[in-house]
Amino acid sequence: MAIKIPIFADYNDRGVKQAEASFASFGRSVGNITKKAAAAFTAIGVAAAAGAVKAVDMASNLAESQSKVAQIFGESSAAITAFSKTAAVSLGQSEQSVLDAAGTFGIFGKAAGLGGKDLSDFSNQFTTLSSDLASFNNTSPEDAINAIGSALRGEMEPIRRYGVMLDDAAIKAEAMAQGLYDGKGALTQQAKILAVTALVYKKTGDAQGDFAKTAGGLANQTRIMKAQLTNAATTIGTALLPIAMKLASFFADKVIPAVEKLSAVFSKKGLTGVMDLAKKQLPKLQAAFSSLWKWITSVGVPKFVAMMQSLGKALVDWIGPRIKPMLKKLGELLGKAANWIYTVGIPALVDKLILLGDAFVAWITPLIGPMLKKLGEVFKVVANWLVTVGAPALLKAAVKLADALIGWAFKMAGPLLKGLGLLLLDIGKWVFTDGIPALAKLGVQLGQGLINALVGALKGLGSLGLDIGKSLANSLIDFINREVIDSINNLLQFTIDPPGPGPTLSINPPDLPHIPRLANGGIVTRPTLAMIGESGAEAVIPLSGRNAGMGMGATNYITINTGANPADVVAALQRYVRSNGPVPVNTRAM
Repeated sequence: MAIKIPIFADYNDRGVKQAEASFASFGRSVGNITKKAAAAFTAIGVAAAAGAVKAVDMASNLAESQSKVAQIFGESSAAITAFSKTAAVSLGQSEQSVLDAAGTFGIFGKAAGLGGKDLSDFSNQFTTLSSDLASFNNTSPEDAINAIGSALRGEMEPIRRYGVMLDDAAIKAEAMAQGLYDGKGALTQQAKILAVTALVYKKTGDAQGDFAKTAGGLANQTRIMKAQLTNAATTIGTALLPIAMKLASFFADKVIPAVEKLSAVFSKKGLTGVMDLAKKQLPKLQAAFSSLWKWITSVGVPKFVAMMQSLGKALVDWIGPRIKPMLKKLGELLGKAANWIYTVGIPALVDKLILLGDAFVAWITPLIGPMLKKLGEVFKVVANWLVTVGAPALLKAAVKLADALIGWAFKMAGPLLKGLGLLLLDIGKWVFTDGIPALAKLGVQLGQGLINALVGALKGLGSLGLDIGKSLANSLIDFINREVIDSINNLLQFTIDPPGPGPTLSINPPDLPHIPRLANGGIVTRPTLAMIGESGAEAVIPLSGRNAGMGMGATNYITINTGANPADVVAALQRYVRSNGPVPVNTRAM
């Protein structure tokens, strides 16, 4: 049974082949070396030791896999080996990976009765399919190999992640279709493996050939690079393997027996015996180390340097032509991603949002009416509760509170009336015992003061001459201010101390203002009680409003008697002009 899957690749592996040819001629590369080169070897030896051990281990594994393949495939193993040599570029798998896969698939192929070329094709085609599945599903070839091997064993869960759904009924149906099963009893192992093989290829049609189609992509280029580096490291290990085998033989044949001999001597004769033995063996040890050093300087270091030079050249030849295409592919990928976002992603997002909005509107529109109806019903329930429960309960609470307030008022009425009666009694007592005598005394003082003022005014008649009117007026104003207004103000200021506990009541209304003395005239800016003309003729002129100037803009002449001081009036008017603006009045001396 043979199934063919084409493989396409255009990769030029000239650099890698050159490196492999250089490694194959490793044993023939001998040159001159200096002590400085030996020192360099010592310096890099520590760093290269771990890599060398790993490479030797990889070479050892490859040799074991080659032996296994030869045992399973027999004469057809040559086809497997040839296929593994090109798999790094064609499948992104190392030689070791292909041989391991062949070891797995070859066992199942032999169990299915295949041999010769059919068996090698069976293995190579499944190995190819594993790379296609890994590329198509973004996994690894190793994972795909394990999934296919599990399916051939009868474990179907791993292969499902690659879109292959298999069950017992489907496998039996396929076996019947191939004439491998008559529908009775259980399937034979051969029939099961061949049926599963056919179903796997039928259900993976979309993935087949994907690696070749996308070999130029970043993911598969990375797989190719990894496989080639693995092959190169294995080649290095293969070159180092004879040396490692010689070292292992040296340790097995020389070092370990020597250690055992030293242990036996130490157990019998102690440290002294060991020292005696060392003295006897010292010439041999010197000769051995001398030979080893000579080999290192004359053979080992030159071979290692030549090997590293070949590896470096092969690596440069391989990676150089790939840097620019890889960067170009990366730029194309980023450009495609940006273009997709602009041309597909954003419009698709807008379309989805519109669909979502349409769906929301379509969903909410039929619900608006019922929702509003439900809301009206809720309001109706609330209103009904307010009318039937809330308002009556509130009214009941208000009536209860009013009843309490009335009770409080009745309880307070008795003490309140009693307190008011005592207050009125105290006020009446004060009126008859203190108020009326105080008023009588005020009348006596008023009359006496008036007589004294008149007498004082007459006494000043001879000395003041024409100023008698002024003196009389000022005396009268002073008397009213002192005896009348001040007495009234003092009378209206008193304190009431009611009986029992409680605050004292103080009575003190605002004082009545004094009558100003305006003997020299002046400017009046507010309603003022004043004596006019007490020093002679005075001008009373509105300074603002409709009658300002006493004539609606006409010129008015004011005659000032010689008994007054006209300059004071003029000065007062000029001060007002400076503060409030012009006054429509002309002033001049007559």
